Amino acid sequence: MASITLFLKNPTPIDKKTPIIARLAHGGNKTKIYLGITIEPRQWNQEEQQVKTRGNAQAGRLNLALAAMRTRLENCFLDGVAAGALPTAEQLRQAIEPAEAEPEPQVKAITEFIIAKPTLLEEFAAWNEQLRGRMSPATLQTNTTVINHLIGFVARTGYPLAFDTLTPAFDAKFCNYLLTVPKLTDNAIAKNLIRLNCFLRYAHAQGLTDRRDFERLKWKNQTPDILVLTRHEVQALEQVELTDAPALANARDLFLLACYTGLRYSDLVSVRPEHRQGNSLRLRAVKTRELVTIPLRPASGALLDRLFAGQVHPISNQKLNDYLKEVGQRAQLNALVERVRYRAGRREAETFTKWQLLTCHTARRTFVTLALEQGIPNQIVMQVSGHKTFSAFSRYINLAQSAVADAFEAVYGSAVISSTGNASTE
Repeated sequence: MASITLFLKNPTPIDKKTPIIARLAHGGNKTKIYLGITIEPRQWNQEEQQVKTRGNAQAGRLNLALAAMRTRLENCFLDGVAAGALPTAEQLRQAIEPAEAEPEPQVKAITEFIIAKPTLLEEFAAWNEQLRGRMSPATLQTNTTVINHLIGFVARTGYPLAFDTLTPAFDAKFCNYLLTVPKLTDNAIAKNLIRLNCFLRYAHAQGLTDRRDFERLKWKNQTPDILVLTRHEVQALEQVELTDAPALANARDLFLLACYTGLRYSDLVSVRPEHRQGNSLRLRAVKTRELVTIPLRPASGALLDRLFAGQVHPISNQKLNDYLKEVGQRAQLNALVERVRYRAGRREAETFTKWQLLTCHTARRTFVTLALEQGIPNQIVMQVSGHKTFSAFSRYINLAQSAVADAFEAVYGSAVISSTGNASTE
């Protein structure tokens, strides 16, 4: 059987479009075929041999086109072998080129794919669009990610994706793809399958399919530990000198505002002057659509004044997370933490300094944890943070070791237990 490899003609410079080429290799012979599609190298994933989906609205359609052309090249080769002669380069080119008055190669390939698989991907995308305005941007993005993973799965495996092919064989192959190609963790796979399940449940309710196989489609979720900052580390961020780096100072202030209020990033960049009511912040959370009221301490009130005055300004989540790592490094958040992830049930642990893992969402977790450390009851913290259930809220309860030591010292005095198991007195 011939092998087909997709690659770029000129992988550099990364911002100049270059043709995508298919190389068909068999028995020591290699034939190169130009596919009629050009992209910028920074948009190409050579390991997966497809267009990167992040930040590219056309990636899904282009990957469908590439998958269809790969299939047509394979069929052309097999037809030649069946006829007793290997196809020539010209025959291979004709296999992916349209006849006169036919659509362009990309459009033709996509059309052929949709005719063969008429509903599932289109219906998934249409359903996701219907949710706009009713679900959070993060949920919509997760749905889009699942669609892109399905496209990549089809391109990689040639699986005939349709409602009536969602069998146990699909479950095994798709999960294996998620593990081995994008190399997702168990937590990420479970999240993707939950969103796929939600769509399939909708499709069943709408009469798009009679199958209920989606009830079986699941993956064990291995919830990782949560990173939080201690009150001393928050103070270090407050005090770090950033006058020489306005962008870092802006990111620090946004992060501190989230630490003081527990706001998610989506709410942090959406807060407006009308949301402030005296010494409280009252707004409807973007993710849950729940109305929350957050008491303001003096520090958070001052940061809100600067935000509304334009002295602190919102930035993208990705840029904020990038800046925060540099801020954390300057603030010497050097405590070592172990990050544990699970893939196929296997534990994978890596050690980092805290600043390396610092993200905007760390602030929300820190808000909840520090509030609990100060003795504020769970129910009140949940009401302020907007959590609906204790099961969801409990993920954020990750008391810092210093708080645990303080609690024990308050009860038992200054005697602590050393790592050898012997009591010692500081």
